[in-house]
Amino acid sequence: MAYNFTAENLGKQDLHALGKRLSEYSLIEFFPVEVSAASLTLGISVPFKAIGDPGFRTEIENAMSYLVTEQGFVVTDLYTGNTIAPSDIPGLAQQISRG
Repeated sequence: MAYNFTAENLGKQDLHALGKRLSEYSLIEFFPVEVSAASLTLGISVPFKAIGDPGFRTEIENAMSYLVTEQGFVVTDLYTGNTIAPSDIPGLAQQISRG
């Protein structure tokens, strides 16, 4: 079982740089859903087994800060249907653990 998100960004992306950065995160899974010249949509899966890892909170916060704040992705929580705002990021680990 997993907690899932989508992340969408309109416009051209440097897929190599994005892939390299996202590969730094070992507890969260990222996968392409749709790639075109006009947009990029990623799937994000957080396995529930990762929640107990001591580094989980830091990893989810860093990954979401990178996507939302630095890269301008619109990240949607597929459990709640809500868009993740920068102010939501510090509470994400706790929200996911209640999943």
